Amino acid sequence: MRNKFRYLILLPVLLGFLAAQAVSAGSGPPGSSSNPVITKSYADKVLKPVQERVIALQTELQSLRGEASDLRTALARLNGPMFSDVPAEHWALGDIEYMVDRGIINGMGDGTFAPGSAARRSEVAAMLVKALDLPVAGAEVNFKDVSAGHWAYGYIAAAQKAGIISGFPGGEFKPNDNVTRAQMAIMLERAYGLEKSGATAGFKDVRTDYWAYNAVLSLADNGISRGYPDGTFRPAISVSRAEVAVLLAKAMDPDRRAK
Repeated sequence: MRNKFRYLILLPVLLGFLAAQAVSAGSGPPGSSSNPVITKSYADKVLKPVQERVIALQTELQSLRGEASDLRTALARLNGPMFSDVPAEHWALGDIEYMVDRGIINGMGDGTFAPGSAARRSEVAAMLVKALDLPVAGAEVNFKDVSAGHWAYGYIAAAQKAGIISGFPGGEFKPNDNVTRAQMAIMLERAYGLEKSGATAGFKDVRTDYWAYNAVLSLADNGISRGYPDGTFRPAISVSRAEVAVLLAKAMDPDRRAK
């Protein structure tokens, strides 16, 4: 923890140094000593490692924020519930606690969890990477709408490298979009190698030619999601933060799945 803080303290200094170099480099004509021409080989050798380190530090910073949130949550639990908006009778309380205790999902920083709020694509990518303990250093994002400064850059890069997530036509990931139940099924199927076994009859709103049919059925066959009492799966609606906690907890721990 102490080493992380040391590097994070140095981060603004490093960024300031690079900015100063960029300013001073433009003070002379191209090719001069004060404005040298940066070749691709120089950029790959010198600048790229710096960028990778900055990205790694940003990921560490996000992790530290999560650890701080976990600490606040743990202290709060000594005097009451984990989150003020997740009472003891909440249907997802056990799975939310399971995920929080493992540092995979955090609260909102104000003592709440927002269980009914829709989960964003960037958030789910981060949760999956944490759950699988995937390395984030060195991975690169190929989505044009995810900049190197995005808080989830390292997580999105790691999830893409592992083949868990994919983007949209046009090269976008849409990190702030809500995750649908069908998309969640696809990501869990890829992350945990789930397969359908024919144990369940299916859902009346998921046809066999539906693009996520196999993924949806793999969740049902493995006891991760059995859908709604009316026989539907509702693949197009957004998945809530509480639902993500439940689905991911069951994917991680087979003992938590429906028998």
